[in-house]
Amino acid sequence: MNIFNSLGSNYSWSFMTRALFTLGSKNTKNELKKQLKEHFNGSVTLTYKGREALELALTKTNLPKDSYVGISGFTCYVVYQAVVRAGYNPVFIDLEPDGLNFGVKQLEAVNSETKLSAVVIQNTLGYPADIVGIQEYAHKHKMVIIEDLAHSFGAVYENGKETGTVGAFSMLSFSQDKTIDIVAGGACINLSNMAEQSDEKMPKGSQWQLIKNRTYPIWTGLIRLLYPIGLGRYLHFVLKRLHFLASPMGDAGVGIHSMSNASSSLVLARWTDRQSELEHRIEIAHIYESEINSDLKIKSSVRGFPSYLRFPLLTSHRIELIAYLRSAGVHIGDTWYDAPIGPKKYLSKTSYESGECPESEKLSNLIVNLPTHMHVTPEIARAICAKIKQWQQSKQNS
Repeated sequence: MNIFNSLGSNYSWSFMTRALFTLGSKNTKNELKKQLKEHFNGSVTLTYKGREALELALTKTNLPKDSYVGISGFTCYVVYQAVVRAGYNPVFIDLEPDGLNFGVKQLEAVNSETKLSAVVIQNTLGYPADIVGIQEYAHKHKMVIIEDLAHSFGAVYENGKETGTVGAFSMLSFSQDKTIDIVAGGACINLSNMAEQSDEKMPKGSQWQLIKNRTYPIWTGLIRLLYPIGLGRYLHFVLKRLHFLASPMGDAGVGIHSMSNASSSLVLARWTDRQSELEHRIEIAHIYESEINSDLKIKSSVRGFPSYLRFPLLTSHRIELIAYLRSAGVHIGDTWYDAPIGPKKYLSKTSYESGECPESEKLSNLIVNLPTHMHVTPEIARAICAKIKQWQQSKQNS
């Protein structure tokens, strides 16, 4: 068994072939816009990356320059970066105790000190936030709500509304390791405007980067295929050293770029299968939920219906558990997130101050993510659960 959290784990061999040779056209972009417009009931702008879609959504709010925007204190550096690039000041909101998202109490505490003009709802790992309370508070205090669906496409809030249908704007990411993963892609949904949004004047991404995006699925497929015989790790090492592998953090050009025709064709193909992929993630998460001991799981109650991008565990022995599973061929070392603003190596590039979000810091020291993607069958999920139980037993006996 060789299972990864990421490393192209969302791709089938047929998708790898499609990624290499699909050209797409203006018609496929228009069709994708139509599908998204009908689904979310808003105008659509397709972007090269999800972070660019978030930056575009923030820009479209037309808030005064240097306005304050609340973001989760447990998030990715690119969210922070999008706020800064839009010309605003990010303000970190700590998590609810033993939870994955902030609630009204945490939002109120921040807003009482720093008047927020907008707030980004993340729904971390696909677990819905308290949208009813947050929406009521935001409306009262005239905050713009932007829903970031990078983790949570397909999740449903406690009030029965799908994520992405509540705020003034929503953004989708089709980038690496997301629910609909085509290596790179994004969409900004303006729910207050149904007029068609043109992206023809937006610049395109670099040709070299587009080539790396096309080849990333097949390279990662070969790496995973060759891992059992010991060659996969060497191929992975060489490709990274030569900078041939598309990297979600390294691909951080400045500005907002349009989605390529080829990418729109790939998104359309994945869009058709979105419900079956969501149902698969839910099935795998329910196996983890039923077979893993409760002392490793998030203590707060689950709101609504999660989309389970990954399944979180909490342990003060994270390094040991990751190493134990690695020895069994389960590679989950790429933790979301290993710092309040992750990855950890980017934390110093932000304005975050130590102790600012204690619950977020606590979670970033404890969290482990289990995979729910297409290559995790129910049998593999149960095998992972069995390995975790073995590890726990060995800890008790030592």
